[in-house]
Amino acid sequence: MSLAADARDAVRDRPFLLDALRAGVVNYAAAAAFLDLGDDEAVAAALRRFADDLPEFDPESRDVTVTMRSGVGLVGEDIDESDDDPVLSVAGVELASGGPLTAIIAEGEVDTTALTTVLGRLDAESVVVDAAGVAGDTLAVVVPRRQGAAALQVVESAVSTIYA
Repeated sequence: MSLAADARDAVRDRPFLLDALRAGVVNYAAAAAFLDLGDDEAVAAALRRFADDLPEFDPESRDVTVTMRSGVGLVGEDIDESDDDPVLSVAGVELASGGPLTAIIAEGEVDTTALTTVLGRLDAESVVVDAAGVAGDTLAVVVPRRQGAAALQVVESAVSTIYA
């Protein structure tokens, strides 16, 4: 493979660097040194060419309603069983009413890009995420009860404008 192909692959292995290239906020020499692929000047030039070919971030305004549901838990662990529809279910593991957690539910124009944005923002705010998922027009994140209010604000802010 060529050095340019190696540089593209290395960037794709590090999504934060791909986002920074798309945003135009990369010090190419520092990125080349970080990637440690060989001749830093050649890698920096390859990164500049790669960045020129990437689509720019395009902020999208989304129509989303965000709500908070306190008192959810893991069925079989936090609660014995629940007659309510699960808040989140993955491969037979269900979170439903009756536990020590809080669910933040976003409904509307949500997708995996919105979920990625939400999780990144929650991580940046040091909010612990116990579970998360998106299906159809619903996105859910489950957090410790004490972090529910903070998570609600972060999710509302995150889904209002998604950078795709």
